[in-house]
Amino acid sequence: MNNYKRTFVASSEIFSGYKVDIDIRRIETLEDIVEIFIRDLQSVLKKYNLEALLDKLNYGNEWHIHSHTLDEILTSNVDELFYVCNHCNVNSELEVTIL
Repeated sequence: MNNYKRTFVASSEIFSGYKVDIDIRRIETLEDIVEIFIRDLQSVLKKYNLEALLDKLNYGNEWHIHSHTLDEILTSNVDELFYVCNHCNVNSELEVTIL
């Protein structure tokens, strides 16, 4: 078991359940997590030519983590799940808009 991996799951009407394991040694901010998560999802959609879903991902989505702080993620149990959300109206510095 890798003690540095954390699992991030999409909390989204369209992409619900999509999971990405991220090495927490590679991140410095919550925005880093969101960017890695989105890049991974984009690569899967491109690989399988899911163009309509790629369009849905790329336009008009504000992805963010609002349930945990970075410190909580870094010190969490390796089995804990964290949600990357795009379906609520949270106005905070944690939002990352994908264009």
